[in-house]
Amino acid sequence: MEQIEKVLPKYGENIIVGVIYKKHFEWYVAPKNLWKMDYKKLYSVWKTLYERSGRSLALFEADKGTFEQFCKKRWGIEILNDDTASHFLGHLFKCRYSADELRLLRMIAHDDRKNDYDKSLFIDFDSRVMYSQFPKPENFENFVPDGWTGKYGDFSRYIPSDKQF
Repeated sequence: MEQIEKVLPKYGENIIVGVIYKKHFEWYVAPKNLWKMDYKKLYSVWKTLYERSGRSLALFEADKGTFEQFCKKRWGIEILNDDTASHFLGHLFKCRYSADELRLLRMIAHDDRKNDYDKSLFIDFDSRVMYSQFPKPENFENFVPDGWTGKYGDFSRYIPSDKQF
């Protein structure tokens, strides 16, 4: 299984995501676009924006690729949900961080880099809920799978006390 390499948090690029899967909590840091849960919805929004701006479908596909090409960027996972989480998280195995690692990295970061260590998302695959604290206009909560709840707001209360940083 192809795994992506561990990256450091970087505001707006590599985001910090808290994940509960099978009653187990982990922190991950990975590129933000991997976390748009429903690629069908995301692709459709982008396509609509292209059409409204008068650009052609050919230009859109040259920019973003076909839907199949687009999904290949996330190992063929069209919808990230409780059925595909194991496959997805397997690719992110090296991207896990402990709370202690994140706390230390935040502590030693330059003042102008502290916001790199802001928590962005909380995804509970067991309860089918996703919270976003990522600044607008990103709207991660609009790209949750059907049957899920997506919310914008503080999710700190859902993080186990021993996983806080």
